[in-house]
Amino acid sequence: MASFVALAQDKPNTNTKADSIIKWIPAKIVGHAQYDYTINGKMQTSEDVKARLYAYAPSKVELLKSSREASLYGLSVIGFALSGAGATLEFIDKSGGSINAANGQETSTSHHSLTGGYVLSGVATALVFSAIFHGLSAKRHAHRALALYNQQYE
Repeated sequence: MASFVALAQDKPNTNTKADSIIKWIPAKIVGHAQYDYTINGKMQTSEDVKARLYAYAPSKVELLKSSREASLYGLSVIGFALSGAGATLEFIDKSGGSINAANGQETSTSHHSLTGGYVLSGVATALVFSAIFHGLSAKRHAHRALALYNQQYE
């Protein structure tokens, strides 16, 4: 904790100028919004921007939070896909209905419980909300990291 506080109290780089502010500009690519970064009017790669943000302690903290939230977002999406597929398979497997070819009426050959399908559907629903929450949180922390970095030059 002491080393973290010492880094947080570190003075910003005195070689940098006010034109070191990172600006992001939206760029639309075939219906998908993407952001490009500029410093002093020159385009920067996302790796360059991340290196600058990691070099400044307050931004680094927020960027690490963003990374953690992005990982949780990915896990939530994978969990949703798996539980949704499991629920679908459970409902298909346990439906147990068939149609009698002679008279066209449905006959039930088994009375299986659909509880497993309902539980997996509930888990899938919870994971959708989890993915939304973690995705928005990751975006918020990334924007906060950029704002903290730029704040040192204002």
